[in-house]
Amino acid sequence: MTSKYFILPAAFVLALSACGDGGSADITGTGFVSLGVTDAPVDDADAVVVTFTEVQLLGADDAVRSTFTLDTPQQIDLLALQGNNSRFLIEGEEAPVGTYEQIRLIVDAVAPSCNNIPDPLPSYITIDGVDYPLVVPSGEQSGLKFQGPITVAAGQSAAYTVDFDLRQAIAERGATGCYNLRPVVRVVDNAEVGTLAGTVDPDLFADAACANANPATGEGGAVYVFSGGATVPDDADASTDEDVDPLTTALLTPVTDENDIVVGYEYEVGFLLAGEYTAAFTCQAREDDGEQDDAISFGDVENNIVINADAETTVNFEADAESPPE
Repeated sequence: MTSKYFILPAAFVLALSACGDGGSADITGTGFVSLGVTDAPVDDADAVVVTFTEVQLLGADDAVRSTFTLDTPQQIDLLALQGNNSRFLIEGEEAPVGTYEQIRLIVDAVAPSCNNIPDPLPSYITIDGVDYPLVVPSGEQSGLKFQGPITVAAGQSAAYTVDFDLRQAIAERGATGCYNLRPVVRVVDNAEVGTLAGTVDPDLFADAACANANPATGEGGAVYVFSGGATVPDDADASTDEDVDPLTTALLTPVTDENDIVVGYEYEVGFLLAGEYTAAFTCQAREDDGEQDDAISFGDVENNIVINADAETTVNFEADAESPPE
């Protein structure tokens, strides 16, 4: 790992004087930071592979404060990192003390023009066994940049996770044969997160709204998680209106008996900051296009879910649960 440090301007140093240990940390020192990636999944894709080459920590003024160039580019299938699974890009790297308001991930991807496609593809999405080039606009120049903050305290270790919401982040790039990856992500402090997990009643797939779902595999079914304890669930459309987009989603894993008959489904949502949430089951996840507003329905909605740090909260979705009024 190649690391670069940058001298902080005096004004920036003064602004950081309240960081860590109630303001008692030595702001001229260094701490240790780890940054991993995880994924909120997308339907109908076999893999979403991204090659990461560098991690940058930025100040509020967009200036780069620390750079970590990966000794070997990390080619990661984000779809393999669901639930509580994650993978570190940097681990235990020394960084100057401070609060970094933004994070930038530099990736190796196909140029936005989708011309001169390299072989093998550096980053790609696999659909029905076919690999399509993945484009990250400005990925090799300005990278995937998103808001933190992350805080490094003197002599202390901090670990954060970047959660890619692929349901909102992946979109076909016109008729070019390429797909865009947009930076729709959350950044969470690993010391402040918990897990939501549970089961889904297979009878929920008996609803007429589930015509395009597959009860044998659970495909089309998903659990959507929303911030707030009494949130009205909505599709993932990245809208700016009063509707609340899901914070993250989880696909279902079939549970079978000794005869390989599906008797239910399990789900897991990791890296949720401690607080209150609403979770909802839908069997129309395949019909949810992150680029537009889709009128998908939810078969069971659970409100006032409390997530505690370093703990697992269990919520099960049942067919006889009352659905919210339309």
